[in-house]
Amino acid sequence: MKDFISSGGRTSVQLSKLDDTENSSVWTTKKIDQLLADFENGLIDIKTIKNSPFKDNDPAWKKPNLVFEYSPEELEEIKKCKSDVVYFANKYAQVLTEYGVEQIILRDYQEEIIRGFGASRFNILMASRQIGKTVMSGVFVAWYLIFHTDKNVLAVANIASTTKEVVDKIKSIFENLPFFLKPGCISNNVMSMKFDNGCRLIGRTTTKNTGIGFTIHLLYIDEFAHISPAYLDFFYRAIYPTISASTTSKIIITSTPNGMNRFYEIYMDALNGLNTYAPLRVDWWQVPGRDDKWKAETIANMGSEEDFNQEYGLQFFSSDRLLLSSKDLKKIFSIATKYEEPLKINWDPEVLALMEGNFTVHPNLKDWDEQDFRNSPDQYVFSVDTADGTGKDFSVINIFKAVALPIKTLEPIKNLIKSELDCISLVQVATWRSNRQTINEYAQVLEYLVYRLFNFENLKVLVELNHKGDFILDKLSNNEQYWPGQLIHSKHTEATKLLKPGLKLSVTNKIKFCERFKYHVNVNKILPNESKTVIELGSFGRSTNGTYRSQSGNDDLAMTCVNTAAFFESPSFLELGTEVWDNTSEQYKKDVNEKILNSVQGDGSTKITSDLVGYLNDTPQLKRPGQRQIFDENYLDSYKGVLSGFYGDQKK
Repeated sequence: MKDFISSGGRTSVQLSKLDDTENSSVWTTKKIDQLLADFENGLIDIKTIKNSPFKDNDPAWKKPNLVFEYSPEELEEIKKCKSDVVYFANKYAQVLTEYGVEQIILRDYQEEIIRGFGASRFNILMASRQIGKTVMSGVFVAWYLIFHTDKNVLAVANIASTTKEVVDKIKSIFENLPFFLKPGCISNNVMSMKFDNGCRLIGRTTTKNTGIGFTIHLLYIDEFAHISPAYLDFFYRAIYPTISASTTSKIIITSTPNGMNRFYEIYMDALNGLNTYAPLRVDWWQVPGRDDKWKAETIANMGSEEDFNQEYGLQFFSSDRLLLSSKDLKKIFSIATKYEEPLKINWDPEVLALMEGNFTVHPNLKDWDEQDFRNSPDQYVFSVDTADGTGKDFSVINIFKAVALPIKTLEPIKNLIKSELDCISLVQVATWRSNRQTINEYAQVLEYLVYRLFNFENLKVLVELNHKGDFILDKLSNNEQYWPGQLIHSKHTEATKLLKPGLKLSVTNKIKFCERFKYHVNVNKILPNESKTVIELGSFGRSTNGTYRSQSGNDDLAMTCVNTAAFFESPSFLELGTEVWDNTSEQYKKDVNEKILNSVQGDGSTKITSDLVGYLNDTPQLKRPGQRQIFDENYLDSYKGVLSGFYGDQKK
């Protein structure tokens, strides 16, 4: 097979110079099948035959340097398998299970992971227990060994039994391959294999000296976070330079979390783009049949939710409880999308360096130019949060588009739809994110996006005030196109009767907005979809001291999502939501009234009123630049009627 792979294939393949007395015939699949049939029927003793095509007369292993003639169909299959590891896995990879040898049928997330292994040189996978991690890794390693030449694969783990499990899984795949796909086996020991294509697999337990002294082309490290730091640091520092020096070598790291260690550091840096590792993740709820009922039963059997969070929940701090339910996490992970830099925007020179690599949009918007953004009739909400630009926390501008939810999405929650406004949702469409820009540079970016790129008349800005938010407010208010109604207002204290620009978080209202955000995600009122944002939300939870935080390091994207819950409690929601509703089709309005709102008519619920919208738009203070106290108690009392239905008993 070595000559076939390197040369493009031929029907009769001589892999090396052969001893004619030992190998006197050219083997084919037909001859192999006949030989095995004779053995099964008791006509021959396969252990005593001469010129056997099997290594050590074991039918599971092909003798090295065997003359084998491939059929045209087999040649085509080899080409397909070599070019597509997923095709190889789903058609030919079999493993030993508790039910016997079974064909692997990869789940969607497993296909994605395996393709990721092939696409990137450096991969780090954080995986829940019992998601088929060893199978995925074993399939890729087996494929790599078959379809490459002269490569060394080193598989290591935290303990010997784990390494042996990995090696055994790979061996199982080799043993059950059709004969024409097998490379010739030169040696087959407990923790190693060597093939006639020049490839070799070596399994080791991690020590300070593991892997030292020979060239490694593919390094697979399992349960990385559970390897003793006393060994791991020495091993990783010694082995990494030898691999990174090559342009083709690969590293695959897989593990469950185990506190803040080297695995945590590499994974978090990968998420934040600070290294070249591709971050991959598989959650427990991605496995078919696992739901909240399964979770509850597993927690009961394990005896501790903390243990569950550590082993299944992918939490670096097992004491935290995730904010979003498994159902909602599964939903947002299913729509998670890798955002891209817009291709057709000619940034002004003063912001070019600030935008490149930092501003990304949903793929549907990547071909928009400046005019597309400027002339869009859509309504947007900007959720902004500032940091110091020192390389730690990120400054974020999270941009959402206000949309009317489809009827099919509204029908399952129609008992919650009390007015036209309840049909309006925020869908994430763009982000700006950086931890290297100063507060002045951040303000420059925000002003550019609000007043230059987007239509400033069709957006609202929500500014978190806790860290230099007042500076951002001042910068915006000094722009000639600013007016106070452009900012989303909120109550800065529980006791106040006034709404002021921006959002001031406290221990109490942060919890409230987190719970409201959870509710909004559940009923599709807020739909995050950007991949980094979704990952942060997948690890965002409440610790034992009551604080909400991310388990994945930074949570700036997650918090700007949480903060949007305040938008739905502001007069801006009434104004912007009404605009979106008015711009929907007459057919949509008819369907909402007939299929959704009629189901709750007669219960005294409040619908959108033109009087309230007019009051909002005509409020004199809205036209006074710099005015802070805009909405008085009388207005708030009238506005509460619009919101009363949506939260039900939750509304306070």
